[in-house]
Amino acid sequence: MEDTARKPRSVLIVEDDTLSARVAEKILGRLGYAVLGVIETGEEAVDAARSLGPDVVLMDINLAGPMDGVTAAKDIIDGLGVPVIFLTATVDRDIMDRVAGTGAAGYIQKPVKLLDLKANLEMAITRRNRQQLCATDAAVTLYKAILSAVLAACDRPLAVADPHGRILLAHPDEHLAGMPFAEAFPAEPPLPGPADVALTSGGESLGWLRLLS
Repeated sequence: MEDTARKPRSVLIVEDDTLSARVAEKILGRLGYAVLGVIETGEEAVDAARSLGPDVVLMDINLAGPMDGVTAAKDIIDGLGVPVIFLTATVDRDIMDRVAGTGAAGYIQKPVKLLDLKANLEMAITRRNRQQLCATDAAVTLYKAILSAVLAACDRPLAVADPHGRILLAHPDEHLAGMPFAEAFPAEPPLPGPADVALTSGGESLGWLRLLS
């Protein structure tokens, strides 16, 4: 039987203090998050975030090595789009100004409390989901604009469906938009096949295009 349980959200801990890392790891376990690893340097943190793809990174500011947590966080946020939450005892004004400029999803003072971490994690993941949804909506809008231009110059009938099989665009029968593909074109195979054009953005399926017979 297929396992349909939802995969737990994943977190990468960047902390060079063993005790602090263990505390964070224990709290994350109680909250149901999967810990992908504990990293001690900024350089390794950027590499690990790129290779492991965590949902969130928990980042200490004062790390071993030449790259501190603020620089590592900015590289991760700007380069990978992964939200970062700072866990630190630092209250230095200059450092806090740098933290504010990273676009971090949150900042928690040590010692870490379960409810504080829970709230910050949920907000970080919710914000990222909204950003991804907006990016997907923008991609769909762009595809629609491009396809509308193509349709204006196309003599052959075609249809574009979303991943669930609902028609986004149809030519020349524009009134079919919004209908299930199988209902609008009962003589056509209802599922995308090798002859259809897959529409994707960032590895995510946006739908498919079929030239109709």
